[in-house]
Amino acid sequence: MGIQERKAREKQHRRETIIKAAKKIILKSGVEGMSMNQLAELTELNKATLYLYYSNKDDLIDAIVYEGLTLLEKHFQEADQQSFTGFESVMNFIHLMFDFYKQYPVYFYTMNHQERRNEAERLETPYAKKGNETASRLLERIAKGLEQGIKEGSVRKEIDIHAVIILIQAQIYGILHTIYAKEDVYQDVLHIEAEMIEKSGLEMIQYYLKNEEK
Repeated sequence: MGIQERKAREKQHRRETIIKAAKKIILKSGVEGMSMNQLAELTELNKATLYLYYSNKDDLIDAIVYEGLTLLEKHFQEADQQSFTGFESVMNFIHLMFDFYKQYPVYFYTMNHQERRNEAERLETPYAKKGNETASRLLERIAKGLEQGIKEGSVRKEIDIHAVIILIQAQIYGILHTIYAKEDVYQDVLHIEAEMIEKSGLEMIQYYLKNEEK
């Protein structure tokens, strides 16, 4: 192994170490509760070294979001290899997103954090650009599923595809936020399990999309 290759591997390893530590802090304290000081202490690196790899906290959060979106896209690609009607394809993607964010809550926390910020509050970072490109490809897969469904008759033809995609995102984020933030409240006060909330949300999406006139 040459010197340049070894240095590149060491640099990549350190990047991964920083991200791993950041995700650990986020799971414990939330995105807002994570600081570069905490990260420096956990990684045993000084802040100046951290900034060599990530220029600021925004850059680091965007890197985690991009990592999550890349992994989610891999799941989408695997699911897309199977044969579905357009309606089945879209619902499969939606189920996939629910399962993904439940399996990896840190990606939900970071994505939700960035989505809730005003455009003026966000710094444009290289990872943000790559993340946006990946997110666009994911949404395009859903859009193609809806288009296929309308064409073949499995999805209602009168829907607006762009509006539906926004509604799907809002439904997923809203339900997951409810589950993560208030699960104990709904269980203790209303005796409603998280699984029921998710199941009902999915049924609402299904009811809206499915063409029952076939």
